[in-house]
Amino acid sequence: MAATKLPADRQLLVLHRFDARLREQVKDLIDDDLIEEHRRQPLGQHSDALERVLNYFRRPPRFGLYVRKPCREFQVIALPVTPGEPPQPIDDTVYTDENEAYHAVFLKHVETLRAQ
Repeated sequence: MAATKLPADRQLLVLHRFDARLREQVKDLIDDDLIEEHRRQPLGQHSDALERVLNYFRRPPRFGLYVRKPCREFQVIALPVTPGEPPQPIDDTVYTDENEAYHAVFLKHVETLRAQ
């Protein structure tokens, strides 16, 4: 029986296992109804399931919004942004509706989570 080598900091091992279980639980919560709920109301109060998914996406966030023109033009960007450098848009899509832009960020997080 071969002994497995544990990391020097066992907290990292526990954190990795916790995150893997949490990621699977969050994946199970995402369905078409949850995505539609977010599309209808990206900001404000949400169901418990949607709140759990959004909280997971906030730790740490991978995508955000870049406001090209205040209250008029938005783009989805990758985070973190390197200090002193401009943000890097994910694609060339420019949103004119803030709620639509927030939903695009949500969909990008969902896409990344499902790919893991």
